[in-house]
Amino acid sequence: MDAPRPANLASQSSAHRLREAGLRATQPRLNVLHVLTDMGRHRSVDDIVADLQEQGTPLPRTSVYGVVAALLARGLLMVTDVGPGRALYELADGWHHHFVCRTCGSIQDVPCIVEERPCLSPEQIDGNVDEAQVIFRGRCSACLAAKNTRSKSLGRQPRRRH
Repeated sequence: MDAPRPANLASQSSAHRLREAGLRATQPRLNVLHVLTDMGRHRSVDDIVADLQEQGTPLPRTSVYGVVAALLARGLLMVTDVGPGRALYELADGWHHHFVCRTCGSIQDVPCIVEERPCLSPEQIDGNVDEAQVIFRGRCSACLAAKNTRSKSLGRQPRRRH
């Protein structure tokens, strides 16, 4: 995991990204970008609201939705589609796919081999594809290890006879 950046450097970088995208660097936008930069990927609006509250920079949920919509429209954020449920957002800082653990629900980024958008091209489509998402599903290494540990411990317990 990367070391956290100093707040002023992160602020300058976020402000620059906003201006490059044609947006003003307002405090709510900077705060949401900081949460997505510092707290990690794949955050729901509820996660962002809670993270802002914990950081002492609370924003109403409707304001967070407005900021997220503006950042999405300008290409600074992407929606992470991991199936049914709440929408998850992340910085649009590189094309990748996702692995979702069926046991714990954790999400991991999977690099896209060609790192372009989209990296898969459908043979027959009447239109222009501007997004493609691949979701790998299975069990993460932590859940596999936990299952193996439980299986081994269960195997050592004597069975009851009736």
